[in-house]
Amino acid sequence: MRIQFSLSCQKGTVIPINYQSEISNWIFTVLSKAGAELSQHIQQMGFDVGTRTFRLFTFSPLAIYPYEMDQMRQEFKLLGQQVRVTVSFYLDPAYESHIIQLFRHTPLEMGIFEGKPAQFSVKHWQVQQRIPLKETLQFRALSPISITGVEEGKNARQFILPDSDTYDISFFNHAVRRFKAAMQYRSLAGLGLLDPAFPMSYRLLSQPKSRLIHLKPNADGLTQLRGFLYEFEVSMPKPLLEFCYYAGFGEYPYLGFGCVEIKTS
Repeated sequence: MRIQFSLSCQKGTVIPINYQSEISNWIFTVLSKAGAELSQHIQQMGFDVGTRTFRLFTFSPLAIYPYEMDQMRQEFKLLGQQVRVTVSFYLDPAYESHIIQLFRHTPLEMGIFEGKPAQFSVKHWQVQQRIPLKETLQFRALSPISITGVEEGKNARQFILPDSDTYDISFFNHAVRRFKAAMQYRSLAGLGLLDPAFPMSYRLLSQPKSRLIHLKPNADGLTQLRGFLYEFEVSMPKPLLEFCYYAGFGEYPYLGFGCVEIKTS
């Protein structure tokens, strides 16, 4: 499911340029308030809302125009009274109404207004219609896609450039690994979700733009992540493509990475 939320705020609210951690924490807080039925559904998927192990979601950047940016202080000053964000979940669409109600009653705490913590309240929302996905599609990254690999002779994981010769290997490895985790590590082929013979392919369609995101303290101990904004074409089995579209491409979608839209032109 994908839901675009319009959030009301006070004109003049100041928020950090790197706001991804605040939105991620907001979504986790919303999920922690899930009722018995949704909590049970998530538990049946092998996750728990209380311990933040359910991470099959991603979100778009904030639409915050108009604004003023202070590069020195790394802040945005909002000149309007509304921002928008799209949140995408790999969840049964039957829970859309329940998810919306949870967001409606859980303000997003982010930034400062007149020296006090600012709050953003949900005023409007729009559920995006589910699009019939094809095995080959072109996408535009809305938030940076982060893919890492380990180079020979090095211990630290390296961020891989989207135009690298080995990018597609790590790209699909991360997708399959996350999908398998979402299926409780059962055989994807045995479940009829992945044909090992399917010729998966990746093609870069635009010049990648690098983005370095600084993060607040999190369970993974990450202080910053690098990702890339670009357009691309992929061929993948439909279940895997659907998973990546709703749960995010690449690594750490729940921290604000890997949200895409279908490229229409």
